[in-house]
This record gives sequence, structure tokens and C-alpha cells, in this order.
Amino acid sequence: MFRHSQIVRPHSLDDYFISLLKTIYKNQNISAEEVSQWISSPPMKTYYRVNTIITTPSDVVASIQEQLLKLKCIKCKDDLPSVKVHKYLDDCIVISPIKKSLLDIHPKNEEIVVDIATGQSVLRGSHIFAPGVMAMAPDIKIDSSISVYADLAKECKRGYQKHYKNPLKMFVGNGIVKMDRRQLFSGDMNPKGVAIEITDPLSGIPAFTLPETHGLLQNLPSVVVGHALDLKGKNLKVLDMCAAPGNKTSHIATLMNNSGFIDAVDKSKTKLKKIEQKCEDFGLKNVKIHHYDSLILIDTNNRNNELNKPPFKKDSFDRVLLDAPCSNLGQRPLLKIEANENLIKSFPILQKKLFANAVELLKPGGILVYSTCTITFEENEQTVAWALEKFPHIELIKIDPVIGSSGLLDSGLSEEKCNLVRRFGPDDVENDSIGFFIAKFIKKSST
Repeated sequence: MFRHSQIVRPHSLDDYFISLLKTIYKNQNISAEEVSQWISSPPMKTYYRVNTIITTPSDVVASIQEQLLKLKCIKCKDDLPSVKVHKYLDDCIVISPIKKSLLDIHPKNEEIVVDIATGQSVLRGSHIFAPGVMAMAPDIKIDSSISVYADLAKECKRGYQKHYKNPLKMFVGNGIVKMDRRQLFSGDMNPKGVAIEITDPLSGIPAFTLPETHGLLQNLPSVVVGHALDLKGKNLKVLDMCAAPGNKTSHIATLMNNSGFIDAVDKSKTKLKKIEQKCEDFGLKNVKIHHYDSLILIDTNNRNNELNKPPFKKDSFDRVLLDAPCSNLGQRPLLKIEANENLIKSFPILQKKLFANAVELLKPGGILVYSTCTITFEENEQTVAWALEKFPHIELIKIDPVIGSSGLLDSGLSEEKCNLVRRFGPDDVENDSIGFFIAKFIKKSST
């Protein structure tokens, strides 16, 4: 064995992406290299959003603490990571990382290889589920201790049996085998369940397991989005325009305490099943799910007389969430970055079409929250600037609670308006999370 003390990232950034980073953060005294380091590293804090309909934050804190005490790397209570309720969000648990120590790396006949997405999840504190495993040596047995590598080259074939020598593989942590080769690769092409229990992620982010009914791991900005909608009113009618996989939908329903009505719309029929499952697990009964395209969500010809079924009439909703499709350049860790200029430039076109529909569907006096999980100007501040010019009957308003940084200057918004939007990025050390953007509007009058 040998020991590994830091995250080594054998990846490279293309010239376009480096140029993009320099443009975005040119006034933040942050180099493109520092931003790329931030993007390719996982957030050091873990956030767990509690389903308060089923359980309480204090019970969840106690359960997580009990599990962390059993981790091999925890020698005493003094080493136990901090587990506490967020100071502004009473349904969000914040878990700090484990104190970093050197990790033993197992020899090559005691390693497995996973795909990039799974490697990223391990660094975020997740166990490894069966579909993510690409390679495992034949003599690895259940309950064996192994080291885990992510295949950044995307060249490892599923079921590979030999030692995978590609230099573009990245050590992400150690774990215990719970499924062998026969279970993973023989017969059933869709194996399910936890294949590897992670005991020591390289990032120091602890892994734990809670009942699916109790809540879910959720990025901090996504939790802020739910609270930004101001859902304390009675019998609110809410629209979630791009709802899958349903994390924000379930949060909205929970904050409404199963009152009012939520129409969750998504054009992916497969992804809608995830929303249905989440609502069932969480005991949510105020969500109606629709397989529909939000680009054609407005009933322009009064052709639909059925209530709660798309297309919807204008001025129908008290709250609208547009968590827009985006370039996803804020997701962390991004272990392999393949920025495509044409693809990135296509998103603002789609986002503006969806935004126009969101404004039309919102009632006068209603609230619209727009969010993305990316860092570009075009999809964030510039879209807000466009919206304020295009729709003079909407107004940008303050997001409460105030979490995250202000929008970036020289991006299309005045300093006053930059202070109203929330941006999460490498300059926001206190709220170390993914790259994200949130803007909140009120509709002053009908069109």
C-alpha cells in the first residue's frame, strides 16, 4: 500500500473554457486556474434537506451523528464532523468534512473503476451504486477493502477484468465491497443496490444513509430556491415549469405543508417517474404531475376547459419556478470539462422563451423565481437584464434569506440590481457549494 494525501486531477481544460472563466471572473481577483480548481473539487460542506412532514431536523442530526461515530476514520468524538441546522434555513442540515488524513491506497488487484459521474458522487460523500461500476478484478470478494478510481478517459469497458492502466484515472477514495462481479456483470444488465460502501472518500466528505422518507441530499442553492418562493400563503397555486427530477418540487410541497396546489411539468416522461416516486416517499399529496413541454404551456386559444391540465390560461399561478435548462457549468466536482461553445450559446435562447411563458402564466402580484446551475453571464445576469427590459410589468426584488454573493458587475445589471440577485461561486467561501444563480421577480400587473 501507499498513502495519498490530496486530490490529484489528471484532466485538462480546453482553451474555450479557460477563456470563458477569465471573462466571468475578471473583476473578482480570481485566476482561471483557481476557478478550475474550484470546479473540479467537491463542495466541502454537505447539505441535507429534511422532509419536515415526516421527521424533524433534530432527529436527522442525531441519526447522522450516530452513523458518523461508526466510521473507521473517526477515532474519537473530538474528530466528529459538525452536524447542525443551517442558521437561516430551518429545514437544512449542514455537515462539515472529516478532518483530512492520509489515505492508504490498495494495490492494483484491490481496486475498482467507476464512471465519471459516480466518481463525482463519491467525492460528494455518496456510496457507489451498481450501475456506476465499470471494472473489478475477478478475485475481489464481498467485504473486501478496495480503492476506487474514476475513469476520466471514458475508455474503460463495463465488466473489464484486468488492471486498468489508463493514466487518466483518478483516485477518489476507499470502500468495502458489497456486490461481486457475478452480481454486477453476469446476466442482469441492470443491477441495483449499493455495490461499494465508501468508508474514506478522498474529499473527506462523510457518507451516511437515511430513510428515503426523511429527506435528501440537496445543494444549498437549491434549498434557497424553495424558500425564495415565499410559500407561507394559504391555498397557493404553484407552477414548477421544468420539474424533473423533482427535488425542488418536493421541497415546495413540503414548505406548503401539503396545502394548496402544485403543477409539476416536464417534457421527459422517464424523469417524471422520479417525481412521482419522490412525492410518494415524502407523503406529498398536493402535487399534480404533467407530461408536457413548457415551451407551449400557454392556452392561447382557450381550447382547454379542464382545470389543472396544460396548457394553462394566462395569469393562472400565484408562484412560478423556472429552474431553467442550462449549460450545467456550475456542477461540482466536474472531473472532466468539455465545454462546447455552440451548445452553451444555445441555452439563453431556450431560457428566454421559457421565461416569457413564465411571466404570462403568473398572476399580477405573484412571484417568479428564475434559477440555473451554471456560471455564465448570458444565462444569468444578462437574462435578467433582458427580462427587465422586455417585461416592464415585472420587478426584480430581494431574495430572503440573503445567502450567497451578489451578481457580478459588468454583466448587464446595475450594482443595485446585482445586489438583489444571488450568485454562488468560488468567491463565496462561507457557502461553499455548486455554481448557481437565483433571481426573484414580482409581477406588478397583467400584460
